[in-house]
Amino acid sequence: MLDRLFRKFGYAPMSSMNLMPADAALPSDRPAPHRSSAEQFDFDRATRDSVSFWYSNEDEFRHAVGRDDWAPLAVVGLSLMGSRRCLQWLDEGLRASLWVTHDVLESWHTSNHSVLHRIGERLDDRISFPAYLIPATGNEEQDVVPFINAPEMAEVFSMTWHRAQLASPFVFLSSSDPYVTLNNHHVLRSVHQTNEHARERVLSWLTIWLEARGLTVDRKQQLVHLPGYQALFYQSSPAY
Repeated sequence: MLDRLFRKFGYAPMSSMNLMPADAALPSDRPAPHRSSAEQFDFDRATRDSVSFWYSNEDEFRHAVGRDDWAPLAVVGLSLMGSRRCLQWLDEGLRASLWVTHDVLESWHTSNHSVLHRIGERLDDRISFPAYLIPATGNEEQDVVPFINAPEMAEVFSMTWHRAQLASPFVFLSSSDPYVTLNNHHVLRSVHQTNEHARERVLSWLTIWLEARGLTVDRKQQLVHLPGYQALFYQSSPAY
């Protein structure tokens, strides 16, 4: 539907969805660190958050960052320009939520470099847009989003995502009553709610932006179809 609509107003998606180079290295027989627990992961049991699937199994947690050939929408958004700062924010979020180790993250990034590195620029290089914006749907957001370029989409997405993902540098074994009172103040609650709302909105913008460039997005699971993407699988303990 979107494909027909975009073609009507003067631009067309790329002819091939495969962003993997023809000479990409074949996987070795020995599982890479980010694949060591792939066979044990049960997607049917998993709950999804903004970057991963996860579930508890007795005394451990099992995680999957996307599915094979399907990258999380947030991971794609933070990879649009290959920014070191954006990838640092991504790694910080994964370490905080998955307790994932450096060697696993490094293995995952290396294996997906050909698929994800500067993906936004490569998408923009393979699509032709008209010189000026033509309203198509009557919805200002949907009409505007496809026309911004990769650096602009990367900036809007990464800054909004990072604000919503900020983790506290402090850990309290217990909280005092005065702290609980202040932390529940409407000013702090409104900041959190605003950041959450903004994150959900830019995820929807990123979906429109990617679909305008010919990619398939699973809106329910917030996954982007990228042939060659390798999911990260990891098992961790709360005591890690």
